[in-house]
Amino acid sequence: MTELHNLIIKGKPETDLEKSLLAYKKEQLLQIAVQQQLPVRKSYTKMKIVEQLKPVIVKQAVDFFAQLDSHKKEKLIDLAKGSATAVSNETVMQFQSSIESGYVFAYLANGTVTLILPNELVSSIKQDIKPVMNYPQAETQPLFLRQMKNAQKIYGTYDINHLVSVWNSYFAQTMTIEEAAQLIETVQ
Repeated sequence: MTELHNLIIKGKPETDLEKSLLAYKKEQLLQIAVQQQLPVRKSYTKMKIVEQLKPVIVKQAVDFFAQLDSHKKEKLIDLAKGSATAVSNETVMQFQSSIESGYVFAYLANGTVTLILPNELVSSIKQDIKPVMNYPQAETQPLFLRQMKNAQKIYGTYDINHLVSVWNSYFAQTMTIEEAAQLIETVQ
């Protein structure tokens, strides 16, 4: 694990992923590359390391954010909205793995530490929480309907009570039998 003071960037906070990565020293970028399991040579320039890191970080962000507990996700959503500015050292420590991996950046300006979620990663955290927060969204409806159609293909019919029970077992936002029936009526 990297020492926390090596992860803090001194200067004005940037919301752009590339600019935030470039604010690190080369040594710190190499550490992020190790965390991302990206083989880079020590002879690479900072810019070349950033060019290789940026797409990997963007691609892996959704999976990384999906593994976080709900408390951290809520804090990240606040970061994305810009409502969580100055943070305590304890909060920075909570996000140490996110910082070490290049998903969140800690800036020190005017004696205050600010955590930044780069603009390119905001959609990653929102994708992760969208089905839970906004049911019934268009993204979750096809999933339920696919489950229904698959049951119909396998068994020749479907039991709406069973479908709802399975849905409620796997998704945080539950569904009633009436909501499921209304959803099924839209496709029949």
